[in-house]
Amino acid sequence: MKKIIALLLALVMVLGLVACGAKTETPAASNETTPEAAPTSDVTYAIVPKSAGNPYNEREASGFEQACADLGVKCIVQYPEDTSAEAQINVINNLIAQGVNAIAVAANDAEALESTLESAKAAGIVVVSLDSDAKGSQLFVNQAGVSEVAQVLVDSVYDMAGGAGQFAVLSASSTATNQNSWIAAMEQIIAADSKYADLEWVETVYGDDESQKSYDMTESLMTNYPDLKVICCPTTVGVLACAQAVQNAGSAIKVAGLGLPSEMNGYVGEDLPCPYMYLWNPIDVGATAAYAIQCLADGATTGAVGESFTAANGNTYEVLDGDTSVGVYSTQIIVGPPYEFTADNIAEWATVY
Repeated sequence: MKKIIALLLALVMVLGLVACGAKTETPAASNETTPEAAPTSDVTYAIVPKSAGNPYNEREASGFEQACADLGVKCIVQYPEDTSAEAQINVINNLIAQGVNAIAVAANDAEALESTLESAKAAGIVVVSLDSDAKGSQLFVNQAGVSEVAQVLVDSVYDMAGGAGQFAVLSASSTATNQNSWIAAMEQIIAADSKYADLEWVETVYGDDESQKSYDMTESLMTNYPDLKVICCPTTVGVLACAQAVQNAGSAIKVAGLGLPSEMNGYVGEDLPCPYMYLWNPIDVGATAAYAIQCLADGATTGAVGESFTAANGNTYEVLDGDTSVGVYSTQIIVGPPYEFTADNIAEWATVY
């Protein structure tokens, strides 16, 4: 009988080792996986994206969810009813009432959320911002440096316009802090370098990250400015709608900006509306927000300038100062640089996100 028991114990150990060795590695290009582990604590992290139905926001939220699963904490994804600050304030107040431990918010308005976020912190809740900063955040998880994003946008416009001519900007909402940060930095770059002196910035319009409104605004730009050469769209919803409108009109206008590969595949290429574009992995942005929350909660960082911390994803981040001139009000960490998508690589990345 003892021999049988020993054999059974040995078999269990072997099966356990086989199971551990059979894990599938996540592709290096993406952190997107299906949350598997059940929460091991009563700790709850919540994320409040900008809006529902936005594929970028959904991928951001999926990264946050997966990181929460990896950390063994509960996760709440709560979308606001619309893109207004009031809708986000309602969501955040409800989360405060629920007693969540942390809130990550992609702000629709940098200033309007401040009082609500201060109330959350007063209740002992860790508060971070991601994608778009807000006053009152303890740390901004910045997808890419503002100046770096602005530089690739300006250079895209310059290149696509042939160094001279009219261009316009199609942004998200007029209060979106990340959009306004990039636009402000673009203005600074153009004003500071005579290289861009022959570019004429005719107008900035807002599609509110709504597909139809962004499409309509593109049509208005094409009508109002017959000599327009480039429309720059620092918004994934806007760049797709703009490319569709330009293509449907048979226009020679070029589209520059930030887009999701899965949506823009078929619009990116030398003979297509968008010769090339930029972005980063929104899944990584959402995941990094959850890891940063854990480090703030555990005391691995206070969010003060000059600190560095190593998150559970193995990456080390340096806390940098904000820059109010470009809409970054909190101290910040940078997830990574902008990545260029061209006809040569977009199909591959379209399978990722």
